[in-house]
Amino acid sequence: MYEQEEEQLLKLKEEFEKIELPLERGDDAILSGFMKAKREKSLVKKKQKRFVGFAITAIIIISFVTSIRISPTFANALSSIPGMEWMISFIEKDKGFSAIIENDYYQKVDVSETRGDLTLTIDGVIMDESGMNVFYTLKSTKPLTGGEIKYINLLNKEEFPEHSRSYNGYFPDDIQNEFQDMVEYQFVNSFSFEELKFSFELVTVMDNQEIKFLIPFELKKNVKKNITCPIKQVVEVEKQKITIEEIIVYPLRIGVKVAFDPTNTKEILGFEDMRLENENGEVWTSIENGTVNRTLSKHEKMYYLQSNYFEKPKELYLRVNKLMAIDKDDAMVIVDTETNKLIKSPKDGKLKLGETSKAQAEFYMVSNSKNNYSIFSGALDAKGKELNIPSTEFYNDGDKKFWKMYFETTEYNNPLSLELFAYPNYIEGDVKIEVK
Repeated sequence: MYEQEEEQLLKLKEEFEKIELPLERGDDAILSGFMKAKREKSLVKKKQKRFVGFAITAIIIISFVTSIRISPTFANALSSIPGMEWMISFIEKDKGFSAIIENDYYQKVDVSETRGDLTLTIDGVIMDESGMNVFYTLKSTKPLTGGEIKYINLLNKEEFPEHSRSYNGYFPDDIQNEFQDMVEYQFVNSFSFEELKFSFELVTVMDNQEIKFLIPFELKKNVKKNITCPIKQVVEVEKQKITIEEIIVYPLRIGVKVAFDPTNTKEILGFEDMRLENENGEVWTSIENGTVNRTLSKHEKMYYLQSNYFEKPKELYLRVNKLMAIDKDDAMVIVDTETNKLIKSPKDGKLKLGETSKAQAEFYMVSNSKNNYSIFSGALDAKGKELNIPSTEFYNDGDKKFWKMYFETTEYNNPLSLELFAYPNYIEGDVKIEVK
């Protein structure tokens, strides 16, 4: 009954296996992808200035497929989705996404509009109180090479809540006549629409000509409500106190609300291995493609994990062993972009200053960290004026990592104070909290 779907998946697997890509070259390929920051766009509503994430919002995924195992339920569900092959990368990276497909929570839309040589199809939508994922396909009668997605937006009778929005801005260099992708909305707070009628707005540029689409569609099902688990448990890692306040479970993702003790001597920049484990040690890891944390207040953050909404484990534990942290005195970097001088940086001396101007600043360091992260979350000028950093290019050259930031304006007063978002310095412990 499912032979056709499995045959398609195995064929795709064989195609991947024909590609010669040594692991060391794989790392370089992923990192070089970040040099193409101009190819991707991240849009954040202005009133939500503290929604922190990568300026580079669409990660180039290189999958080394070693095996494909699918259940009959999953095969049957996936076979009903248009363009199923390209969705496999999402499914392999996120167990929550796989469960959404198996539990029929993905809503097939399949409506199209044609403008000249181009046809835009909304394939389907996944929506819950934490956000929306809209899957779409753009087909052309001629190659799409050199084109770009200039703008994507969703409209509803109600005003959209505060959110981040991410999508691929440029088509791949080797693209032919079809482009398939997902636009992801992440809401700042839990939200559900009363009316399920939407319009999908997309503007693409081909041969220096703008082509605009506006496609209305309606969803049949409203969102499943989140499940909130109060925790209120204090843990300690290398004398740094952290309160796990609550866990909010949505179909698309899980939010872990965390508070940091103001008396801590270190600034906790991130959780390297925050995860959920069931009674058998099966793991739901952090989300890899998109925003991984959100600042709620000076001492509170929300971290996102893959969802186990549709699972019913007998036991469930929140586990943490490694955290990214830095002394509070080192958490702010100060630079004069006019004199090209690094005034203050972490005392370990790893962070170096490259070329700067009032429009941009470059930093680099020697690091063997395999993580790819945005290094700064924001900037203040000498008079306390907030300065936006709309994009950051990240790449490596040998054992050096480079970050090149572009400022929104040159109308500011030096020196700039840059708040560290991530830095390769760690503390370790063994946190295990029973959730269920």
